[in-house]
Amino acid sequence: MSGLRRVGAVGAASLVLWTREVARLLGTTTRAVRIGASLGGVLAALFGLSLALVAGQQLTAEVPAELRSSLVRTSFAAAALTAGLVAVVLCVSAPARTALQNLLDLLPVSRAEARIGQLVPVLAAGLLYSAALTSTSVVVVVRTGSGPGGIALGLVAYALLLLVALVVTVGLFSLLQTAGRSWVRLPAPYAATFAGAVAIAAVLAATAPDILAPPSILAAGWSPAELLPSRIFARAAVSFEPGAAAAAAVWMLLAALVLWAGSRQRGPERTRTGASVLRGSRPLARNAWCGRLWVELLVAVRNPQFLTTALLLPLGVAALAALRQVPAAMLIVPALAGALPVLPFVLAVQSVGRTMAVHWVPALAAGAGAPWRWPKALAAATAGAGLAVPVLIAILATGLIPVAQLPDVLLRCLLGLVTALLCGAVVPYSEDQPLSATVGGFLLALLYMSSTLAIGWAGMNAAPGTDRLLIVAVAIVFAGLFAVIAGRHASREPDRA
Repeated sequence: MSGLRRVGAVGAASLVLWTREVARLLGTTTRAVRIGASLGGVLAALFGLSLALVAGQQLTAEVPAELRSSLVRTSFAAAALTAGLVAVVLCVSAPARTALQNLLDLLPVSRAEARIGQLVPVLAAGLLYSAALTSTSVVVVVRTGSGPGGIALGLVAYALLLLVALVVTVGLFSLLQTAGRSWVRLPAPYAATFAGAVAIAAVLAATAPDILAPPSILAAGWSPAELLPSRIFARAAVSFEPGAAAAAAVWMLLAALVLWAGSRQRGPERTRTGASVLRGSRPLARNAWCGRLWVELLVAVRNPQFLTTALLLPLGVAALAALRQVPAAMLIVPALAGALPVLPFVLAVQSVGRTMAVHWVPALAAGAGAPWRWPKALAAATAGAGLAVPVLIAILATGLIPVAQLPDVLLRCLLGLVTALLCGAVVPYSEDQPLSATVGGFLLALLYMSSTLAIGWAGMNAAPGTDRLLIVAVAIVFAGLFAVIAGRHASREPDRA
């Protein structure tokens, strides 16, 4: 069997295992899971289409010929930035080691083939999500394209750029994580934080200049920065040039080599002990409810993603404080700063899956049903607040957002929490394979962004001034759906026991 066939077989096995595991956890059939996944893809496409329609309404006039290259370059840089950030999130949220990898280690499959095969479904989902988020670039290509052939060329260049950005960032993250563990001797969570921070910095360095300060149409001359992937693929999208096409082919080859080199590295071993947070703590009272709350809080604050987020958030505040000094970025800094406190709360998307396998233990030990839905929600809110409050104080003290915006930020934190709990119950997180984290995060982002955009539109057009009330209403609906789905999980716990 050739290497490509082995990679395809591993990818297919990873997809089948995920489908069967989700079907088992939800008590449904694999066909229903496949239909649900297909429906999620359709919803993502509709979400991207809605963004494209909004962008199309803003770009109604004919684009002058001398501005086309600059506009395409800026939109492609934004697309590459989005794909790179999506890749970092996929890498950080994935489990350190999977059960499938343990099995593949016993088979005649190389480490690179096994790793790339497991990444194929993850990269496909990341590509779909990146395309939905950057669908405005499609509008730019259509508006600036010269005829059907030019539009087709631009769309191909756009898709290849997203794929290159995803593949390069995933491979770079793996190489940086290995360097952090082997050379700097960092523990696995700190190595993941190091890799994520450096990868994000690299993506920003390669794309931010074209986004924040687009090149003047009168600028002339050549510099090494012209070899950046977003600029190469933008040139190829504007018009077919043999030099740009050759450079794009080199970038695709380089992306494959970086992914192959990163996949050859040995991944971190799964550790059973987390960070020693809340060591020596005890439940507030000696009853089942407080005991469950204490256990859920320990699980929430001791997982690697919580520690990685805790280390990355101060870097995010510092980066936004520095970004505020750039005149072109002053309009987007408040929006980005308002999103930072929401990030700790969306970690709740993993809370249901982390303890689902042992939910039946308290019921068996106590002889009666022990609650876990609302203790889990309160623990996720408490853990998220432990990270969000210092960040919120920092961004208020530095003036990144005005004090008047504080209620809106708090309401978005509430919406992010209940949305994460709901998505975590629909697609439970699993440490046995990486696709559950990808699909769960994809569903979370899709549902949260769709809700906030719809609420924003309704608050400005349909019912002005009701945006805060709408956020509370949507949060109540999501919390009710979480309770219903979690109740279905609880009803099957005796069978798991």
